Parts: sequence; structure tokens; C-alpha cells
Amino acid sequence: MAPGDELDALPPWWRGLGRALRLCRRAGPRLMWVAGLTTLAAALPDVLFAVGVAALGRAVAGHRGSELAAAAGLLAVLAAAGWLLGTVASRLGERLSERAAVRIEAHLAGLEASVPTVEHHERPEILARMARLRDWAGGLSELPARLFDLGGGLLRLGVTLALLMSVRPVFGLLGLFAVPMALLPLWRSAVGFAAEERVEHLQRRARRLFDLGTDAGTGKEIRVSGAQERLGALWAEAWHRRNRVLARVGWCNIGWSLVAFGLFGAAFAACLVVEASTGSTGSGPARAGGVLLVLAAGGRLSGYLARTVDQFNGFRTIWVDQSRRLVWLEGWAAAGRRRWDAPVPDALTAGIVFEDVSFRYPGTDRPVLEGVSLRLPAGAVVAVVGENGAGKSTLVKLLCRLYEPSGGRILVDGVPLDRMPADGWRSRLTGAFQDFFPFEFTAARSVGLGDLPRIDDRDAVAAAVVRAGADSVLAGLPDGPETRLGTAWEGGVELSHGQWQRIALARGFMRGAPLLRILDEPTSALDAETEHVLFARYAAEARREGAAGGVTVLVSHRFSTVRAADLIVVLDGAQVVEQGSHRELMAAGGRYAELYGVQAAAYR
Repeated sequence: MAPGDELDALPPWWRGLGRALRLCRRAGPRLMWVAGLTTLAAALPDVLFAVGVAALGRAVAGHRGSELAAAAGLLAVLAAAGWLLGTVASRLGERLSERAAVRIEAHLAGLEASVPTVEHHERPEILARMARLRDWAGGLSELPARLFDLGGGLLRLGVTLALLMSVRPVFGLLGLFAVPMALLPLWRSAVGFAAEERVEHLQRRARRLFDLGTDAGTGKEIRVSGAQERLGALWAEAWHRRNRVLARVGWCNIGWSLVAFGLFGAAFAACLVVEASTGSTGSGPARAGGVLLVLAAGGRLSGYLARTVDQFNGFRTIWVDQSRRLVWLEGWAAAGRRRWDAPVPDALTAGIVFEDVSFRYPGTDRPVLEGVSLRLPAGAVVAVVGENGAGKSTLVKLLCRLYEPSGGRILVDGVPLDRMPADGWRSRLTGAFQDFFPFEFTAARSVGLGDLPRIDDRDAVAAAVVRAGADSVLAGLPDGPETRLGTAWEGGVELSHGQWQRIALARGFMRGAPLLRILDEPTSALDAETEHVLFARYAAEARREGAAGGVTVLVSHRFSTVRAADLIVVLDGAQVVEQGSHRELMAAGGRYAELYGVQAAAYR
């Protein structure tokens, strides 16, 4: 079972911690050791300051000038050493974090990009986990520094308790009264973390609503419909619902903290009263030194505890949990590759076969495809038609390995597609999609992205532009193919939706002799006549590339466009209801003939 199917089964904390630390160590092994030792050394002058204060108190109470000077010198040395070591440790930690941040963020980006399918983008529970990991990608780089800080805090606590016990052994019990302060954050942080995951969907909703309300692409429709106030109200409601849940957890945390800190404060006050009233030696200077040592060490114990608890809390809720999510993401990305033991063919001989394929989108029970069985012959031009929601685009996504079937299997020349490397398979397919992305690069590079090895091959780009009928678009640009597209760039030129679609079509012509060419409603913004001409070009291109046995799949809602296809597949109600040539389907008088007649009548 893939890691993402067992969302609660995160790896053990030590495994995640070890993995994150190894990534950070690779950013600077020697720097990591030096930063750690310096941070631990910086803790000693700080905690020993209480010894200097006690010595100063004894010298003042006993009117001893030489001891007073020595105590003052000790305090000065401790202060200077603490400042110097602390500053050096901080700078080294920052330097290590900067190096580690680059490595970790690049690692996370590579992991997300390597996930074979896009299923994780549509499962809320996975989105929540990945969103938190992305948000704390930079924080993970601080893991070594925070671990060193935690070690320094524990060293301070240990030395401070030893100093208190040097006055009276019983004063060591003060540490027991600090136990509730240490355990409380562990309990409450788990509660808070669970609450944040429960309301993560509200935070995503609010961000999405904000983007809708501020994006230029949605500006026209929002203003025409007058939906600004409605979007604003929905945005505010999402944030308020999220904040109410987290506020309740926060107030509970404050209440429990008051109890725990009050218990420690009472015990500390008792220690001071006992030492001040019944000093162990009875002498004035010794008693003054003992009281000051308890006051300085005990007072700092409270601060050290609060600091260490805060460090441990952050370490527990951020670095440990997020490092476990790092290992989880590595497992998620690697899960699909474990069974990739079959090579991608150089050419198709039999074709692509669907055997009883079914598919349901994550989080839904309604099948989008159910029991689909069909054969896409090698070298054929195949058209997929049907009404909206019939499953046409889903079938294309399965062919592209963007999803895995919920049932059944897809065979390529008799070999299961899921046994072939996803990247290798996609390197042998090309296409254009209705929901294309407008890449805001130069026009030439936006087209060249269709075949990265040839992105700078101007002849290949020019040929693809001509085959897609996009030469008129580039001819109208101020700098031709070198024109910057989009408003993200200074001096960039914005295109109409139809022009962007032409650029996307040209991208689909960049890769030569593909095993599979996908055309998923690629000309929705163009008129029927232009679409017919372009599809004819695609079909001719596919037949010229017949040596590779490539399959061309066209998804279109215009039946006049698909007449020339070798095979037409009709989807209805998540199932294949008909398949054959245009002439065969018209002669059968079934669903295809009915839809074709309705559409033809509309054009008369």
C-alpha cells in the first residue's frame, strides 16, 4: 500500500529526525559540528553567572575588598564570554540554516514534482499535510540550530539544579515542580496541532477566495456579477471559523499554563524563605551568598525552564513532526516507482488496450469511468466524443498516467502501463489540452517547452508554429519569437485566450514521432472551421509519423471535426456505448448518429 493510503501511519520520529539532519549535514558537515559545540559552550558562562553573583554577595556582606574585585572580574569575564560565544554560535547557526534551506527546498520541490500522478492535489488530507510541509520547508533548515539550542537549554537546567543542590540538597526538588511545566506543552501542542490540521481546509479556502477576488483573470466576471461582497463575506467566514477553533485551544493553553507556572512559583518562593531564615552556616556572608545563589539560580531556573520548554515544544511540533512528513513525502514519491520494471517501447506494434478500466476521483463514490474496454490500434487516429461529464478528459488523464485506474488495467503492446516508468512514458507522448497553462516566457521558449531537449532549436520551434497555425500570432508580436509574453515581465505582451491557445497547440507539435499524441479539446477557443483544419493537420502529421506506430487521441465536442478519425469512441454515462468509424456509427443509428444529427441541425 502506498504511503499516502495510510495517512496516519507517519514514520517514527527518530527516522524523520535522522533524515532531516542528514540533509542539513550535507549542506556543511564541518560547519554543523562547530556550530553545535559553540552553542553548547555558550550555555556555560550564562548559567555560571549565578556563581559570580553569590561570590559578589559574600564579598559585600563580609567587607572583603580583594574578593569583591575578584567577583566583579569573574562576572565581567562571564558576561563577555557569554556574549561572544552566543554571537558566534548565532552567526554559525544562521549560516548553516541558509545553506540547508537551499538543499531542503530543492529536495522538497523535486519530491513533489516526481510524484507520478496528480492525485495528491485532489485529496484534502494529503493537501493539508503537504501544505504544512511546504510552509515549514525553510523551518526544517533550522533543525540543527534548534537542536543545539535545546541541548544548551538542557545543559543550563542541569548545571542550575546542581548549583541549587550545592546550597541544600532538598532544593533539587524544585526541578520536580517544573515537571508540569515541561509536560504541559507536549500535551497541549498535540491538541493544537490536531486542531490546525482540522481547519487547514478553511485556510486553503480563504486563500483561494482571496486569489479569486484579486486575480485579473476573474476580475471581469466578478465585477459584472457584483460578487465582490459575497466573496469577501465567504473569505471572512472561513477565517473566522478557523480562528474560533484555534482561539479556544489557545485559551485552554493559557489556563493550564497558569496552573503549572503558579505551582513552580510557590515552590521557588518557599526555597527563598527557607534559606533566608535558616541559612546553613549561620554566618552573615555565607547566608547572603546562599540566598543570592538560590535567588539567581532559582530565578534563572524559571527562565531556563520556560525557554527550554518553548524550544522543546517547537522542536516537537515543528521540526520532529515536519521531518516525519519529509520522510512520508519521500515514501509517497517513491511508492509508484517500486514496480517500474518494464521499458517504454521505441515503437508501438499492437497499440493501447483498456481492459475493464474503472476510475473514481478521490473522495467520491460516483464512477467517472466504469468497465471501459477498448483498443486503440497502433498508428490510428482515434476520436473520443460524448456529452459533458461523460469521462472523456478522465480517459485522457489515465493515458497520460496523471491518475491510476481504480480498477482494471491499461496495456501498451501487451505490457501493463503502470509497470513502465512514468517519466519515460511521458517523454514519448505529447499533446495540447483545453486547460493549458500560459507560460510567460519568450514566445519561442513557450513553444519550445513542448520538447525540452530542443527548446532552443529555432528551426524546430518555427516548424511547430507553422503546423499549429500560430505563425500569424508570432508575426503580430513586436519582437517576433523573442517577444516576452505575459504581464509578469517588464515590457511583456499579453495575448488573448485564442492566441495563448495557438501557442499551446504549437507546443504539442514540438515533439516528433511520439507514441501517443493527446488533443483534449485543444481548440475550444477557435471556430469550427479552424478546428477542422488544425485537426486535419494533426491527423496528417500522425500518419506521417506512422513508423513509430503512434496513436493520436482527439477529444472534441464538435462532431464534424472527428469524421476523418480512423476510430470514434462514444462515451455516455461513464461507459463506452459505441465505437467504430464515422460511416459505421452513422449506419448503426445509435447514440453517435443521434448526437451528430442534433449538432448538424444546430449549424443549419
